[in-house]
Amino acid sequence: MPKSQQYVDLHLHTTASDGTFTPEQLVDFYSSRGYRAVAVTDHDAWDAIDPTIEVARKVGLEVIPGIELSSAVDQAEIHILGYFIDHHNHDFQKRILKFKEARIERAKKIVGKLRSLGVHIEAERVLELASSASVGRPHVARALQEEGYVGSSDEAFARYLRAGGPAYVPKEYLSPAEACRLIHAVGGLCFYAHPGIEGRDDLVPMFASQGLDGIEAWHSKHSPAQVKHYQDLAKRLGLLVSGGSDSHGADFSDPAEGAGQLLKVPYEVVERMKERLASR
Repeated sequence: MPKSQQYVDLHLHTTASDGTFTPEQLVDFYSSRGYRAVAVTDHDAWDAIDPTIEVARKVGLEVIPGIELSSAVDQAEIHILGYFIDHHNHDFQKRILKFKEARIERAKKIVGKLRSLGVHIEAERVLELASSASVGRPHVARALQEEGYVGSSDEAFARYLRAGGPAYVPKEYLSPAEACRLIHAVGGLCFYAHPGIEGRDDLVPMFASQGLDGIEAWHSKHSPAQVKHYQDLAKRLGLLVSGGSDSHGADFSDPAEGAGQLLKVPYEVVERMKERLASR
């Protein structure tokens, strides 16, 4: 395949967090569609990285070790993507495990809020649905579906779980600067995820001064105009660009379950990342 036609997806979730793809399914899905590389970027989890690399090696698919961390500034939730991280680092794993424990406590509080609304699901069932993964609101949504309170994950978020919703419980957040320091400490690059969703472009120069390496320009919820806008913003600030579907599974028709659309990001963004790392 000509270099100009080699594609990547650098924002993917698996069953290690709130996705529905196993490592095997993820590799099969993207390798069968001709992708050259993918990044595994689970929420507060590294568990799927090595299994994905092992499976992908057999079909020649490049896997970039990644993670997605939650941070906040002025009540605005900011997600930070880490790429090329040393996920085997012991101190890093200990820190991430604390985030996973905080997610469990948050899920229990959400269940408690739902009970106060007359909506009865069991915290134990939410944790069962998450299994060993980082538990999140999508697991609560699935439990709500099982009990017949909602017809879809999208409805669960709209009625109960969205930010500001009646059962919403805020996370314990890092600052973006702390998230970047954590990623840099294990040799990675940190990127501002889906900035078009938050609408806080005013914060990007500050993030850049605090160590941000790049912006996620391509995203399933970014319009073509937004993609161009974030490419231009990155260029002005000397930042890299990345892109990914933010897929949580195979259903690309339902943004609550999948990515909304299959994205084809040019492989050259990975080459620029590798050049930046080599220059450090």
